[in-house]
Amino acid sequence: MEKEIFTATSSANYIRVNLDAITKNVNILRSLAKGHTGLIGVVKGGCYGLGGIPVTKHLASLGVKEFAVATVAEGQSLRRAGIQGKIHVIGNFTFVEIDKIIENDLIPTVSWADDLKDVDKGKLFKPNGGKFRVNIKVDSGMSRFGVQCEDLHSLVQTIDSLDVQINSIYTHFAGGIMDREGNQAQLDRFLDCSEDYVARTIPRHAAASTGCFQQIGTDLDYIRPGGSMYGLCVANDLPSTKMFQDLGFKPAMSLVAQPTFYKLLPAGRRIGYDGLYTTKEPEWIANIACGWSDGYRRKLSLGVGAVKNNRTGELCPIVGRVSMDSCTVRLPRKPEASDTYSLLTDDFAEKTSYTSMARILNAATYEITGTLSTRLPRVYTSGDNIVDIMQAVDYSN
Repeated sequence: MEKEIFTATSSANYIRVNLDAITKNVNILRSLAKGHTGLIGVVKGGCYGLGGIPVTKHLASLGVKEFAVATVAEGQSLRRAGIQGKIHVIGNFTFVEIDKIIENDLIPTVSWADDLKDVDKGKLFKPNGGKFRVNIKVDSGMSRFGVQCEDLHSLVQTIDSLDVQINSIYTHFAGGIMDREGNQAQLDRFLDCSEDYVARTIPRHAAASTGCFQQIGTDLDYIRPGGSMYGLCVANDLPSTKMFQDLGFKPAMSLVAQPTFYKLLPAGRRIGYDGLYTTKEPEWIANIACGWSDGYRRKLSLGVGAVKNNRTGELCPIVGRVSMDSCTVRLPRKPEASDTYSLLTDDFAEKTSYTSMARILNAATYEITGTLSTRLPRVYTSGDNIVDIMQAVDYSN
């Protein structure tokens, strides 16, 4: 399949997205929640770098009916692609967004009523005449945006007075997988302050990916997973990664490349900008057309990072500097013409997995996939079949 993909993308590298892995991960998440609990799929940031539209369409095919994005523009992009169902914007609402929100039938998040009050009341209706809907975010301990627990009742009264419909009330946990106590304390505060609205049948939700793993808040009206649907653990530490792996989650993304050039260099040759690596003996050096402008980090230079030979399984170190458009790799021998290499593997391996890279770089796990550039084409597969291709520099993700 690899030769077919390189030809179809006209590219020496590509991101492969395993749709079967996403299906497996969604099924695991559903099994962690109660039978009555719905799933809101978080698809912000182009599905954490996997490609927003193709992956959202796959989630819809799995029966996911509601989606969450960070920005109005992301929601608009999904609507233009024909995505149906509720689309929640989980970034805090500002009044300048009102026209696009109404035009695309999005549900914004509010933490106060200030911006709603600035909107002409005649605009607070959908084109079909239905009420304008909002989600209320409660700050139960994250301390970013969100109404304080003690101020929730006042905010609800104000929203009611504006004849705006409250679609749901939700919160977000600050703690990681190992901080069960802190997340439970947040849930307790959230449940206490929102209890009065159960009688109004206003849905409540709290569990994003971490809450799902801990099964904290998974008995409410919705769970709200994001990265875990794509096989991304929320943390890079080994205990969290092991827990995630033991639950059966499968990373869905890999980054594959074929060398654009290779050569045998004599001992004493300096390689890359500033010549920071010098060959110690005759060495096979390959060039891979993927650099920091593609999202492959410069800090992986000088042996910090490595790539995996997909035929032999061998790790080959990055030598010299990762530059804007390429990196150089030391090979143990002359490569086969068909050899390909994984810069990012869809597993939990040392050096090449997103969790290991995050530990090496002291980065968030989601950064590793979420910052991969649109210069890299995305190829969507199921079994041995290519389902879809999003070509390079297609900004519709």
